[in-house]
Amino acid sequence: MKIILNIATHGDERLGFKVAKEIKKFNINKNILRVQIANKKAFKLHKRFIDQDLNRSFPGGKNGNYEERLAYKLSPFIRSADIIIDVHSTTSELKDTIIVTRLDERVLKYLKIIKPKYVLIMTVTENSALISQAKIGIAFEYGKDRSSLATQKTVTGIKRIFKHLGIIDLNIPKSNIVTKYFDVTSAVHKPKGYRLLKKIKNLKIIKKGNIYATNGNDYLTAKEDFYPALFGEKTYKYIFGFSAKKLKINNKKP
Repeated sequence: MKIILNIATHGDERLGFKVAKEIKKFNINKNILRVQIANKKAFKLHKRFIDQDLNRSFPGGKNGNYEERLAYKLSPFIRSADIIIDVHSTTSELKDTIIVTRLDERVLKYLKIIKPKYVLIMTVTENSALISQAKIGIAFEYGKDRSSLATQKTVTGIKRIFKHLGIIDLNIPKSNIVTKYFDVTSAVHKPKGYRLLKKIKNLKIIKKGNIYATNGNDYLTAKEDFYPALFGEKTYKYIFGFSAKKLKINNKKP
């Protein structure tokens, strides 16, 4: 078994560093667990990226920009692992969320072990995200950098994986959470000068015809029912976030 705990895919997200610090306390054999700082240069500079979002750059290119070359370099290591655990933080209000790029039986098994509140299947970025290169890729997005609760919950989720695999032997509290699954299919464009209405909340349905953003004079209305995912004013520069549809998944134990 080979696991990579990946942090700092985005260099301005520091929560992964705190999580890795807690996981290292278990002294797991380095042949089993490797901690990887994905974008070291951006991490040192406290920048999200150098040239472009690393999490939209895979599988990369040998002669591309900085992140494309980095993705090209990282891809073989990611593909060689049995599981990639990618730790993020968020500037949106979305919490307790696992992100995957596909939902096959192997991935679903681990999601049922972790038992997050939400799962986003990022169909929209299924070929360009870091975890898209993995046999089993799981990204934790449990809250903001300064949230100690987000750190604690992320660590607990990772411990559930390790306990299932027999890597650690701990008593971990059971969870009664019934996970909600969403298929994230497209980006929602953010025209210049428009702001989200305050009532818009992540994964709370926006009905067809409802207003979700305004520039003070004009409004943006939903062309169809959708669930906003990873929505926030500061989350992305050119989009509000993503449009998702709710899925029905059997939540019974694997």
